[in-house]
Amino acid sequence: MKLGFDIKSKTAGVVELQRTTRETRVTVVVNMIKDKQLKLETTVPFLNHMIETFAWHANLNIGVRFDSKIGLGHPVAEDIGITLGCAILELYKSKLSKGLEGFGFARGVLDEAVADVVISIEGRAYSAIDGQVFENVDGMSGYNLITFLEGFCQGCKCTLRVEYYGKDPHHCWEAVFRALGLAIRKTFESNIWRKGTISGIKGTLE
Repeated sequence: MKLGFDIKSKTAGVVELQRTTRETRVTVVVNMIKDKQLKLETTVPFLNHMIETFAWHANLNIGVRFDSKIGLGHPVAEDIGITLGCAILELYKSKLSKGLEGFGFARGVLDEAVADVVISIEGRAYSAIDGQVFENVDGMSGYNLITFLEGFCQGCKCTLRVEYYGKDPHHCWEAVFRALGLAIRKTFESNIWRKGTISGIKGTLE
């Protein structure tokens, strides 16, 4: 069994990547072409919903398949987060030569809940997540949702800051994933001044 990351395919608009550990295997496809919706098979319905929300606001078509012999819980969130973040980074790198903004911020709302997300693709990982930790969010642990974001940050090698507040757990986290999608979309906006570089001055991802 080959452990680690394996890029199955990569073009300027599509990345398929697989990450294999001794516990799990995660396959992620990220597609910038609007086509039939890819399948989300995380094994956790609420996480499927959140990734779908993220994809919609990021203008991305995302497919996920999670396989594990040890059951559900923490590894689902962490390993899918890491793999999705890595796929987003590979997609970003495939378009870097044209010049990309590399930085994005957004506010997401749903009813009483509000979330603010700031992201900068710097080539290194740092995350700060501030909000109430809900024990249960429609069958998923609030701690595992935080773990997903931390894993995403690790895979994407980005600075990620998230703040959210509200009364309803579902609303809070949907606001977070709406904002995350919008912020990611902004990182992919064209900026010819940054051809071949990232957000940091003259920084590179290599």
